[in-house]
Amino acid sequence: MHVHELLQRISQGTEKAYLEKCRDQRELFMEGKPVDPDIVPKVVYNSWVRSQRYGVDPFEKPCHHPIDKSKSKELSRFIECLERYNFFIKQALELIDYQGFTFTFSAKESLTKHIYDDLGSPFANLIGECSERTVGTNATAIALAENVPVALVSSLSYQYWPAENGVNTAAPIHNHQGEVMGGIHIGLKDIKRTQDAFWLVTYLAQVFDRLYLPMTQKHEKKIKDIIDLLPQGVAYINNKKSIHYNEKFQTLVNLSKGKNSLKKVSEFFSQEDWTSIFACQEIKADGKTLIINSNSLDYEDFETSKIFIVEEKQSLTQRLQENSQGSKTTVGLYSFDDIVGNNAELNEAKSIGLNVAGTSVPVLIFGENGTGKEMFAQAIHAASPRREKPFIAINCGAIPAELVESELFGYEEGSFTGALKGGKIGKIEAASGGTLFLDEIESMPVQDQIKLLRVISTGKVQKVGSTKEIPVDIRLISATKKDLLEESDKGLFREDLYFRISTFIIELPALRQRREDILLLTKEFISKFSRKYGLEQTVEMAQEFVEALENYSWRGNVRELEHSIERAIILMGAGLTLKVDYLSKRIQESYQNYQVKGLVEDVLAKGLKKQEQGLLYTAEAMIIDHVLKSVGGNVTAAAEKLGVTRKTIYNKLQEHPDLRVVK
Repeated sequence: MHVHELLQRISQGTEKAYLEKCRDQRELFMEGKPVDPDIVPKVVYNSWVRSQRYGVDPFEKPCHHPIDKSKSKELSRFIECLERYNFFIKQALELIDYQGFTFTFSAKESLTKHIYDDLGSPFANLIGECSERTVGTNATAIALAENVPVALVSSLSYQYWPAENGVNTAAPIHNHQGEVMGGIHIGLKDIKRTQDAFWLVTYLAQVFDRLYLPMTQKHEKKIKDIIDLLPQGVAYINNKKSIHYNEKFQTLVNLSKGKNSLKKVSEFFSQEDWTSIFACQEIKADGKTLIINSNSLDYEDFETSKIFIVEEKQSLTQRLQENSQGSKTTVGLYSFDDIVGNNAELNEAKSIGLNVAGTSVPVLIFGENGTGKEMFAQAIHAASPRREKPFIAINCGAIPAELVESELFGYEEGSFTGALKGGKIGKIEAASGGTLFLDEIESMPVQDQIKLLRVISTGKVQKVGSTKEIPVDIRLISATKKDLLEESDKGLFREDLYFRISTFIIELPALRQRREDILLLTKEFISKFSRKYGLEQTVEMAQEFVEALENYSWRGNVRELEHSIERAIILMGAGLTLKVDYLSKRIQESYQNYQVKGLVEDVLAKGLKKQEQGLLYTAEAMIIDHVLKSVGGNVTAAAEKLGVTRKTIYNKLQEHPDLRVVK
């Protein structure tokens, strides 16, 4: 059976019978009996055989499989990949318009992160191994092995658990040479949306493949030409360990051009550094202190080409001071003027934020997803005396639990397997003098909460693997969407930390609580996306479009509204009027419910005046009239929308002579 046959079965509503057959076939396989190839796809059967050979227990409930310590290098590479393509992942999640789904991202070695999960799985935000060797047959493993998009019902998984019915879709992603480098996965409880999920995951994989634009040899000459023109000292080392550097780099590290250059450079960064990414390391060279940053240009097989940027610390400090005097270090951050809205609760939050900005007391921002918590944190920083210092943001929920400590507090060289040469500066130390913003702080592991509490209490941070404490001066702003005292009662958040970080609490209202701002925000986003997509003429809004926006319950808040307007602008094409049809199905359905509710209210009001005819008669006339108007009087379209025949519509028109149609 091909995946398209599975999609066809489900679209025809025969999925329940098929799922029963799948479960039966799986039992036959476990008993060593032949299976029906018309029910079990060949790729699934082959995967079952491999899973059995690997010794996977088919009756074990699916569980998290931590990554083996010997794979620390692969884990580091995978985390770098997640960080690099975080922008893609965020956009992908915005496109998934389902209620209840999981989204995972995998490397070719089957290292997998459950990035989003609202199905109640305990694996959310965890990185583990999800291969045939650990969990047996699954959609991602097949997609990686066969290099094709896959839809797999849960009952065909090797480790099938009866309480976890649903469907999993996955598609491979590729590097510039067309080689499989990983996969993306969408899992759903609602099996009826299999076809949607399959095509969406396929589309997202194709988008990723087009985004993957690594540097190849033919670009090297251009890269070198650009390097020669840069004012900083820059060196480029490709994956063949060939080096090119500009004159400034040569001067700073005292190199003799072309003579033993790699050997000289190795004094500053080892071979291990050439295949890793680090930032802001200091080295000494001929009595000068140099600041070195590195970055990767090619992610092909994790054998990356590297760029090293070197500046003298003294000149860098001077440049930062010049920027400070020019008040340019807050460029790119939001201010309170950027926060649009006239809602009383929002204005109160802005007032509190402005008042507290002049101090260094901790602030806790409470609000749902998409209400602009980081925007508020940036505005507080931009209005504070610390505005010229760093604003460092970290999402505690986006970092694997085992890496939170090293990300926040930093580590010394050799403190654990895979630690970078020279160690790593933590986010807390990097934010010293400025503001540290901890989003989704409720996701921080309890053991790290204890260390953070000590930093707040003592003003000192201790790196992993170090015995020394480093003085730090940070302004802490935290954000959460949960009641932290309730989390404390559950043993998930320390009560003493809560009272330390919540000297001031700023509550941001949900968009559904500030409906007066919806039109204001919509106009702002229309202006923004008109500029982005080069629309020269003024974009108008149909009345129904405005009503749909104002009467929708925005679960995703301002962020959801922004993406909805961008979607509508794109779908509008060459037109100049935004219509309801350009909004998502969810918003359209909500608007239809709003219209029906209005009709019912009208029926009740008018029905009281027409007691002799009754409410049903009045409702029937008003509904038919409403539908006919919505389709321009087209009887065929009205019949289809109402789910009746054309003849029925004409009969009703005779019963209700006041109705008029376009024939």
